Amino acid sequence: MNELRNSPNEDLVVCHGDACAPNTLLNDEGAWTAHTDLGRLGVGDRWADLAIASWSTVWNYGPGWEETVYDAYGIEPDESKIRYYRLLWDLE
Repeated sequence: MNELRNSPNEDLVVCHGDACAPNTLLNDEGAWTAHTDLGRLGVGDRWADLAIASWSTVWNYGPGWEETVYDAYGIEPDESKIRYYRLLWDLE
């Protein structure tokens, strides 16, 4: 739990707060349509959402989809932030 003592520098954006795959709706072509379950919507580090959104692809679709999230977002994975926010998620 030493990793939770020092939070990473935050890159603040509007965050969903529960950015799991089932909370993102896509149309038949695979394009984004809407988000659901916005009860935790607020301002936070973009990695708080990206770490969980990518992780949820494993839970919902199986291994091998995490990179697709980062590629679609146009960002390289930040392993320290991913680890930090996933540890926080597991504490809830």
